Amino acid sequence: MKLLFLSYGRGLHQHEVAFAVHTIRWHHRFEPVPEVIVYTDDPEFFARLPVTVHYVSTEQWNVWSGPQAFNHRRKILALQHLLDNSTEPVLLLDGDTWLRCPLRLLESRIAPGHAVMHIKEGRLDQVHSPIYSSLRSLISEYNATASSHIAAHSWMWNAGVIGMHPADKSLLPRVLALTDSLCSLGSLHVLEQFAFSLVLQSSLHLSEASDVVFHYWPPYLHTPFKHRLLALMSEAMLVPEPRRSDFLYRNRPQPSLQRRGRVLVRSLLEWTGLIQGYCRSSDSLW
Repeated sequence: MKLLFLSYGRGLHQHEVAFAVHTIRWHHRFEPVPEVIVYTDDPEFFARLPVTVHYVSTEQWNVWSGPQAFNHRRKILALQHLLDNSTEPVLLLDGDTWLRCPLRLLESRIAPGHAVMHIKEGRLDQVHSPIYSSLRSLISEYNATASSHIAAHSWMWNAGVIGMHPADKSLLPRVLALTDSLCSLGSLHVLEQFAFSLVLQSSLHLSEASDVVFHYWPPYLHTPFKHRLLALMSEAMLVPEPRRSDFLYRNRPQPSLQRRGRVLVRSLLEWTGLIQGYCRSSDSLW
């Protein structure tokens, strides 16, 4: 299995990718490390990391962003590009991720007819959030004009992890076409995620990867970690190489004990049917 990260432009997201690579190495100290490939327009930044760098020019990134200049559209085209040039499954990871355990646990879930995404977030008609509310409005507009119909009870999966086998790469043009159709109606940042969700779950056996990969996108985790990331990476450079990954892994963003308790209570209430409408994320597993 090949691992794919995307990094375009310069900024904190580059350090997020570097941090994620170190967590991968930490979990593979005693077993083979999967090949990690970074598609980037700044190869020099990643030159010291144990990764394969694939140069993508700024012009190519702009082409991949499409007519609406939608950044996340690039994920579809980059995944397509690597799958076109690989006989192995590809696992696309967002930079704001770290591993809970070795990636070999995902190998049996990615095969012809089988794919993974990070986590099954929630149903379109049930989650109470501004993003889902805006998405519901956009889908209503889409259904009023499109020849196909998107059901109100469709499930959204989180796209912080996407794992596919080359045998199923023919689905990606459908993901791209749906993304472009939705982008023509609105500018929500989850449109490629929703397109992946609809196409993959309707065509493949789709499994979660959240027990293996932690995706720290919720703002209560991402924002404070982002503020200390530069200092953390600088401090890590002072740690000898054999212990650097261990140092960074011990400083990974994770929920507090208090937060884990609240998540446990909420999960129990959802299981009993007393509440509904929450968007699931990595901390749902604590």
